[in-house]
Amino acid sequence: MSDSPLSPASLRTRIQQLLLQLPPVQRADARYHEVEQELLHGLKHRLESLNEPGELEGSPHSLHELLDVSMEQSVTQAQAMLLQRQLEQLTADEARLLAALSDGSAFPLLTVQSGGRFSRGEVLHRYSNVGRAAGIQCNDFIALYLSRLFAQGLVIASAFTESLRTDYELCEGDSGFRSAEAELKTYLPKLSTRRETLRISPLGRQLWALMTIPADVEE
Repeated sequence: MSDSPLSPASLRTRIQQLLLQLPPVQRADARYHEVEQELLHGLKHRLESLNEPGELEGSPHSLHELLDVSMEQSVTQAQAMLLQRQLEQLTADEARLLAALSDGSAFPLLTVQSGGRFSRGEVLHRYSNVGRAAGIQCNDFIALYLSRLFAQGLVIASAFTESLRTDYELCEGDSGFRSAEAELKTYLPKLSTRRETLRISPLGRQLWALMTIPADVEE
């Protein structure tokens, strides 16, 4: 018997057909929106399935209370607490960035650092086109999003990738990046800009896998 035109399977097939008719940029944005919705619904159901009544309601107010909680927690309950705390630190745009990187995709990354070209100084600014690819809402704040994801250990910067050479050049020509670089140079003349590659980190991949485990999968 064929699926009803309104069945979930038929609707999903129709969505996929429509996505293939879209230009690449719009297709990516629509796909990330679909992934985002699936992820949010999956996380909600999973946390509900892991969370016994009152288990994660409220937060421990001291180290002593946290240690007391640890004495009673199961592995799945500890994972639920980890997910809840991690999600509290992420914005929706940052979740989209992780979604764009979660399949192993690599994006150009420009890293502006203090010091000379051959010395690693303090990182002052990071820029990438991953925000546009992921369809985030506040692309003007991509540098802030990246600094937060790096600080949490969820992404890494690897060496220059030759196949992304054109993308590096486009990023270097972006008005937002040029403005930030010029302003930094007024205060810190000795700057270097490194072409690096943005990837999800092993920790980020592990956390993403944990967040996207279906709710009906038992540990």
